[in-house]
Amino acid sequence: MPFVKPDNKQQKRPRVLLIPPSTLPVPAVRGGAVETLLTHLIRENERQGKLDILCASVQDPEARAAAADLQNTKMMYIARPRGHRRYWPMAFIERCFGIAAPYDPWYQKVQLSLALEFPPPDWIIAEGGNLTQCAAISRMFGRKRCLAHLHGMTQCSRQMDEIYGGVLALSEFIRDEYLKTSTLDRKNAYILPNCIDTDRFTPGEPDMALRTSLGFAPEDFVVLFCGRLEPDKGIHKLLEAIASLEDPHIKLLIVGSPFFGRTQTSPFLKKLEAVAKTLEERVRFTGFIHNSSLPDYYRLADLVCVPTLVQEAAGLVAIEAMACGRPVLATRSGGMPEYLAGSQAVLVDLNRDVPAQLAFAIEMLRDHPELRAEMGRAGAENARRFSIENYYNNFVRILADLGERI
Repeated sequence: MPFVKPDNKQQKRPRVLLIPPSTLPVPAVRGGAVETLLTHLIRENERQGKLDILCASVQDPEARAAAADLQNTKMMYIARPRGHRRYWPMAFIERCFGIAAPYDPWYQKVQLSLALEFPPPDWIIAEGGNLTQCAAISRMFGRKRCLAHLHGMTQCSRQMDEIYGGVLALSEFIRDEYLKTSTLDRKNAYILPNCIDTDRFTPGEPDMALRTSLGFAPEDFVVLFCGRLEPDKGIHKLLEAIASLEDPHIKLLIVGSPFFGRTQTSPFLKKLEAVAKTLEERVRFTGFIHNSSLPDYYRLADLVCVPTLVQEAAGLVAIEAMACGRPVLATRSGGMPEYLAGSQAVLVDLNRDVPAQLAFAIEMLRDHPELRAEMGRAGAENARRFSIENYYNNFVRILADLGERI
């Protein structure tokens, strides 16, 4: 199906299909970084109306209710087929063994739903997840109209080069790593920086009642970790760093869960809890906190730590913390230096003793409140460039540029 350029006289809005992973719903009522970004994009499109959006999503009654007022987006809620293999095991097969994962029938149901859509989408964007699952959809609409949105470190394959005619990457690091294994023309690989709600994530006074309810005293120095509780995020290294510090007033607040908004535990979480038990009152777990409530948790912290141990594409936590005026301590990984540039964040090296570096930096920053205040001001200023409006306008600009050239 050839791409038809919009007639400028008619000013046809580009029709864009967004395909997130088949795990969490959109809008992001159950969390998820990709799902939150799509929710921001959809809500900004309600305001600006430059796109006609289709968005696939797994079934969820709460998400359906949250999408009821959308005027410029049609949600395609598609139930998971019975007995269908979940995404994560398939991703494990593909990433660990380098072979194409078994076909996920949820994507087949998306394709069947598209056959009934008229007019058809001008662009199909696979929003992360298992990117090889869109092969049949690419054959249906044509490679040039299919884009892969790289939300993490991604290696290309011959199959992916056949599926996608362009990519959107969260950082230069992610784009460059992808192109090392791809035949894609570099001019079709775009940088689309992440975004956060900069109207909600803003500097402000800490909620002392919340801080007290979590068991922290005014003299405590609170280090905040926010994210999924899995080994790649490095929370166990941060916990080790806290344990090595003798000052009982240096405390750790852990916000997050192993599976976003789900309540299941995990063997890794149980290990964290066992270590935390030895530190008694110095560690607090909150479990999953919805994104709408996170600003209060950032603001009550004295320092936010992002100790990821993998090549992070671009941590949303770091941007949210900066926007709330919090100093950031992070590992030097992936696109993090790009996002933190100008914020005076402290970065530690992955190829050295991470817990020891974190411990040293935590003590140093605790002892220098003026430096923390300066970092907070610089971070808040830096975070303004990651607004939802900028994200949306960059997204629209990229599609227009691609449309002019194909």
